[in-house]
Amino acid sequence: MAPRLPQKRRAGDEDSPARNNKRGGKNKREVTYDTYEEAMDGGVDYEEKGERYRDGDRAQRNYERSLELYQQAYGMQEEYDSAYNQARVLYTLATAFLLPPTAVDYLTKSIELYRKASSLTESPLLQLDAGFNLAQSCTTLADMREELDERDPQVRASRDEARTVLEQVFQGQEEYLSQQAEQQDEEATEAAVDEGADTSGDTPAPASDGMEVEGGEDEATYELHLPTPSSIMDTMFALVDTHLSIWVSVDPIQPPDEAQQTAVRSILDRAARWCPPGRQAELDLAEMKVLLAMDGIIWDLFKAHATPGSGSLQSLEGASAALSRLLDSLDQQTPDEPTVRAEIIMTLAECHIKVANRSIVLSTQLPPGPNPLAQQAWFHHSQAITFLTKALELPITADTPREFRPSVLLELSKGSLARARLAPVNETAKSNLLQLVTNATTYAGRAAEGLGLPWVKIDSGAAAKAEIPAPRGWDMEVLGRETILQQIRVCLFASEMELAMANKGKLNEGMARLFGLLKQVESRRRIQKRDVERWVGDLEDEEVVISDTERGWWEKVVAELGV
Repeated sequence: MAPRLPQKRRAGDEDSPARNNKRGGKNKREVTYDTYEEAMDGGVDYEEKGERYRDGDRAQRNYERSLELYQQAYGMQEEYDSAYNQARVLYTLATAFLLPPTAVDYLTKSIELYRKASSLTESPLLQLDAGFNLAQSCTTLADMREELDERDPQVRASRDEARTVLEQVFQGQEEYLSQQAEQQDEEATEAAVDEGADTSGDTPAPASDGMEVEGGEDEATYELHLPTPSSIMDTMFALVDTHLSIWVSVDPIQPPDEAQQTAVRSILDRAARWCPPGRQAELDLAEMKVLLAMDGIIWDLFKAHATPGSGSLQSLEGASAALSRLLDSLDQQTPDEPTVRAEIIMTLAECHIKVANRSIVLSTQLPPGPNPLAQQAWFHHSQAITFLTKALELPITADTPREFRPSVLLELSKGSLARARLAPVNETAKSNLLQLVTNATTYAGRAAEGLGLPWVKIDSGAAAKAEIPAPRGWDMEVLGRETILQQIRVCLFASEMELAMANKGKLNEGMARLFGLLKQVESRRRIQKRDVERWVGDLEDEEVVISDTERGWWEKVVAELGV
C-alpha cells in the first residue's frame, strides 16, 4: 500500500487564498504561512522540492523546511493531515539523511504521530493508510535498534506492534475489497435484469483507479488511496516479512510454533485470492522466503550434528531450482513491480552461497585435501557469482534503491574471497588465486566508490584523503562501513595465502594506508567496535564458523583503529 500522498486542499479549491499565494508572482504578496491552509500548502511545496532533489543538502533543507511548516500547521490545528504529513517527512529524514541517535528520535516521533493521525479521523480508509505507514516506521526502527544493540528489548516490541497493525490493515483491506466485489456482483445482476431498458440519459460511472477525492465544499480535500488488489499485496509482503524477522531473531533460536506457521500460511492463502497476474511472481517468492527462513532455523538448530549426506543441502538445492523456474517465468508474465527480477536473482545467489557455506562446514568432517564437498562449494560459489553479475547488469531505473549496486558489488567481493579461500582444496581456485584476490579487492573498491568512498580502493590510484559524504541514512552508512571491513578482510586473508611476496606487500601497504585514512574520519562517522562486532556476527551467521585466528585479527583491527 503506497504511502498516502500529501493533503491536496489546493487541488480541490482552486480559488483558495492559500493556492493563489502559492502561485503568486511578482504582483502577489509573499506567503506568511499565518493560516493552517498556508502552512500545509507550504509544507507540501517544500516536500515536493525535496523529492525532486532526491538527496544531498538541497533535498534535506527542503524536507526540513517542510517539517517546520507541518509542525506549524499542527500547532494551529491538530488534524489528520498535519499529523500524518509530519510523520511522513520525519520518516524520510530519518531513513535518507540522518544517523543515530537523531534518526532513532525521528523514527520514534514519526511513530507517535502516525498513531495520533489515526486517532484524529473516523475514516477507516485513512486509518488503514496511517496504519501501514506506522508499521513501516516500527519495522525500520526495530532494524536500526537491532543493529545498534541486538539486546535492546524495544526491538521485539516494535516488531510486535508492526505485526499487529499490519494484520489490522490487511483485514481492513480484505473487507473493503470483498464489499466492492459484492457490490459489483449486485450491479452486474441488476444490469442483466434491466437489459433492454432505456438508458439513453444515463452516463456510466468511470472505473475506479484506486484513488478518490474526499471532502465537502467547506472541508479539506484529500487524495484518498482506496485499497486495491495491488495494495493488499503490498501489505501481505510487509506482514510476512515482519513475521519472518520475528522468527529468525528469537534468542535462543527455536522454530515458530504451529500457530505462528499457520498464521503466515493463512496470510499467503488469503492474499492469493486478490493477487493480480503481474504480482504472482512476488507471491511465489514470498512463499519461497518462508520456506528458506524455516530451513535456516532448522539448520541453526541442528548444524552441530549435521554430517555429509544427511540431507542438509537438499532443501536449498531444491529451492534454487524452484527460484530458477520462477525467474524464467518472468519472460512469460512481465511483473508489475520492476524490482522483482532483481529480488529473485539476489535470493537465488543467496541460496547458492548458503549451499556453498554448508558444504564447506561439512567438508571438514572428511579427510584433508580435495573432496567432493569442496568441489561442490566451488560450484555453488561460482553460480552465486554468475547471478550477482546478472544483478549488476540490470538497468538502473527510478525504482532501483540507491544502495542496490554497491551491495551487489560487496557480495561479489565476498564471493571472490570465498572462492580464493578454497585454494587448499580446489585446483581451480589454487591456479587462479591471485586473480580471485584481485577481484575481491576490486569489487570492494567499486562498491566503496559507489558509496562516495573512493579512498577505500587498495590500488595506488586511490585518493589520499578520507573524505566522507554527508549522511544518507543508516542503511547507506552501515553498507559503507561493511565495505571497508570487507576490504580489510580480503587483505588479512591474503596475508596468509600462497601469493608472491610482491603481491602480499602491495596488499599490506594498501591495508596500512587504509588504516591511516580511517583514523582521519571524524569520530561520529568512524568505524566503531560495535560495527566490527556486528560484522563478525553477520559473517558467522553466513559462514557458520569463524576461526579463532580470524577473531584475533578483528581484535587487532579494533585496537589499531583505537575504538
